Amino acid sequence: MIHAVGAANQHLYARQLDQMFRMRHVFYVEGHGWDGLTSRDGKETDEFDDENAIYLMSVDPFGDVAASVRLNPTAGSTLLQKFHDWSDEPIPKLESVWDISRWIAAPKHRRSDNPRWPSNHQRELMVGILEFCQTRGLTHLVMLAELRLAERIAAYGWPLRYLGKPREYEGGKGTAVAAEFEVGQHVLALTRAKTGVMGSVLIEIDPFRVASKGPLASAVSPSPELRDVVAEIGADKIRALVRAVAHDLAGAEVEDRARAIELIGAFNRLLETAACGLEDLEDDRERGAGGETSSAPAEWRASR
Repeated sequence: MIHAVGAANQHLYARQLDQMFRMRHVFYVEGHGWDGLTSRDGKETDEFDDENAIYLMSVDPFGDVAASVRLNPTAGSTLLQKFHDWSDEPIPKLESVWDISRWIAAPKHRRSDNPRWPSNHQRELMVGILEFCQTRGLTHLVMLAELRLAERIAAYGWPLRYLGKPREYEGGKGTAVAAEFEVGQHVLALTRAKTGVMGSVLIEIDPFRVASKGPLASAVSPSPELRDVVAEIGADKIRALVRAVAHDLAGAEVEDRARAIELIGAFNRLLETAACGLEDLEDDRERGAGGETSSAPAEWRASR
């Protein structure tokens, strides 16, 4: 899944943000040796990692960042505006245009280690970028990027045009280009067809819906998708599956016991989060059938 992380909810992603900034240090500072980068304690940041920045993170099942990208509204300061001389056109400052930068992936998800670029996480990230643009009503993204990244984006079918000529930087360390590309429902549909990612991948947690006290379930209602799945599979079977997986993880011989514990905790939070919605759904179904309303098993509500 692709998590949208901004100033309002970044406190929920401390570990992932730390990973992302360390990945940026390894890739840009150690790998590329770019001049003028600021890095402290092995984490690369700059002035555009501000309160307006949104990070889209592809997070794997263990909670680790597989790939990420940064987005900044052009109504504020952006990377391309700082290096505006790379563009032959005025840099837009519009609510409908954002700047995209710092596209980074974990080593095993990069092209050099995976000839099937983009990897599954990168494919989801591409879809997530376009889904995020839909939520903000964006029409275009602009960027100053490595030429090879721009060429890959164009080759993948995104409507991209150069705003200036590609040219070398820092004495031949690489070649970069200023570019703009369209976003919108038409590009999202094309990308879904090319990637095979048909379902929604974007998650943007609203911290105001996360209760400061009591279970998260009190702030959650089941989505139509969840209702359909529960109706087809049955809530009891879903509970049994989650309990069985958690039981297996608890008894498994694994090298990283801490990760296994994290997964068990994640399953417990899943139970806690979804419990209220599933119970309501079952109540609705049983009332509709004229039956008695039953309470959820004790195991389901143990943490509530």
